Amino acid sequence: MSENRSPRVNKARMAEYKGQTVRLIAKILKFRDEENIAIVEASDGGQVEVKMLKDVKIDNLYVEVIGQVVDERTLKMMACIPLGDNVGMWGPLSIVFHLFTGVERRHEIGG
Repeated sequence: MSENRSPRVNKARMAEYKGQTVRLIAKILKFRDEENIAIVEASDGGQVEVKMLKDVKIDNLYVEVIGQVVDERTLKMMACIPLGDNVGMWGPLSIVFHLFTGVERRHEIGG
């Protein structure tokens, strides 16, 4: 079952999951179309480069990216879940992230 897990991460935790599939809740900052890369802001305020899938069009300001961690600042997209534009919940989303990561950490430790 652990081979199918995709923990939620922020920028600070990405280095712990190099080569693994993770979920990143993020705010779209800008696109570098010529490179097919999105620059996003993670819940901890860190910036992450997302290598986008070809022909994926993101029309939302907030997304959850499911992808493989390339390095501590780069994520290779496997899927993208739109979360909308008017998420006045960026603060609460950060709280939800920390709740999820706390649960995942306790589970990993065996609690």
